[in-house]
Amino acid sequence: MMSEAKESQGTSPKFKLVIQLIIGAFAGMVTSAGVLFWMEGTIDTGLSLSNEIAAVVGALYALIAVGVFIGAMSPALGERYLNVEDADEIRDQRTMLLFSVVAMATFGGALILLAIAGPGGPISGEAALATAVAFIAIGSWCGWKSYKASDELMLAVNVEGSALSFMLMFLVLGGWAAAAHTGVSVAPAPIDLLTLFYVISLLASFIAIGRRGMIVVR
Repeated sequence: MMSEAKESQGTSPKFKLVIQLIIGAFAGMVTSAGVLFWMEGTIDTGLSLSNEIAAVVGALYALIAVGVFIGAMSPALGERYLNVEDADEIRDQRTMLLFSVVAMATFGGALILLAIAGPGGPISGEAALATAVAFIAIGSWCGWKSYKASDELMLAVNVEGSALSFMLMFLVLGGWAAAAHTGVSVAPAPIDLLTLFYVISLLASFIAIGRRGMIVVR
């Protein structure tokens, strides 16, 4: 009875799912369009499609970080769009979430810097590489701190996600390398490899979360 009363007073699961989908789709489209518009207007000589895709993926990582940060700092707001039971769950996981936010933001920033670096870009390759390495180091440390702050369920999800990442990377990157080696397809550009690491890691995380039944709106 109490759970039914709580559900009737709060946001219904179906309505919450609709909110999540609308916010996610709109924010993703606006972010992607904004990045592409900025690149076309700022970088005179233009960059390759691979660079543009990498920049968009990096921006989406940063977007996820912003969304989680807002939810972590304002649990009452976060419970409306984050997939959690209630605001108390966000408060309990705030340390883990904030470390994850920094990791996602720095990883995303590193990919953006590398995507816009080099000839025609607003930053030199050397400066981009040095900054990206620093960002990745910070992100890796924060990712480890987030892992250490996770509860038993999230620890299991992290381990499963890492295993899935390895298998998917072996399949996708290994398959692409084999096809390129045999002349069936063109070889991936270095930025393509980086982008695939980002995309596959995120995909593996969603798969691991889904296998645990955590994507079901609560």
